[in-house]
Amino acid sequence: MTYYDDLIKDIQRINLFKKAITQKANGIVYDLGTGSGILAEFASEHAKKVYAVEQNPFILKKTSANFSKYDNIQLIHEDATKHVFLEKPDIIICEMMDTALIDEEQVPVINNCLNYTTDSTVFIPQAAYTTIQLISTNIQHITYYEDNVPEYMKLSEEIKYNEVIFSEKINDKVNENIVLRAKTSGIINAIKLTTYTIITDELITGPTPMLNPPLLIPVDKLCVEKDDKIILDLKYIMGGGLDTIQTNIRKNK
Repeated sequence: MTYYDDLIKDIQRINLFKKAITQKANGIVYDLGTGSGILAEFASEHAKKVYAVEQNPFILKKTSANFSKYDNIQLIHEDATKHVFLEKPDIIICEMMDTALIDEEQVPVINNCLNYTTDSTVFIPQAAYTTIQLISTNIQHITYYEDNVPEYMKLSEEIKYNEVIFSEKINDKVNENIVLRAKTSGIINAIKLTTYTIITDELITGPTPMLNPPLLIPVDKLCVEKDDKIILDLKYIMGGGLDTIQTNIRKNK
């Protein structure tokens, strides 16, 4: 079973995007990072033309076969961060999401496509925001939280610190100075990032099995008492990979 098979088997994710595409798709549609092509197939039922852009050569043969029964889908083998659009898009579908948009190319792909969009172009998804929470857990390296593993204890409330609107140019360099309050005494040794995807105004989702599993990031150990104010400096590059993450944590004196 491949990564793309796992994506298709995430029924919650697929149904959310299918509903949005059914509601919004029309005219000229671009599906950037089409993968197996399932979202482009949904769009083809409502669009005049679908351009499906995919760089990965290992999925192209299967995707091309999937598209063989659709007259209005054109598969383009190209890096979506550099693609020159053939027509002005009415709809942009780009599900290259990852938690905090760090480890996939959603942001560089979107920034490139904004050179070709119009004020009326609709984006699916249209935005995403990320929250942060102080936790205590047992990890030695950056870890995705999946299937309730690993266990952790919450030491602060979850607060929003970043939002990205995909119809606007995105600064890929995140440099946040975040103040949180300890809600209980304990030892902080990690932070939890959770991304929420605004697919449309009416369709908003947190993590699903294959969409943005929460990210647990180790930080320097810090003993705290209830109501202590904690300052966290958080830096990373969206689309730059997990190696770009930098943290610094301290008490507010």
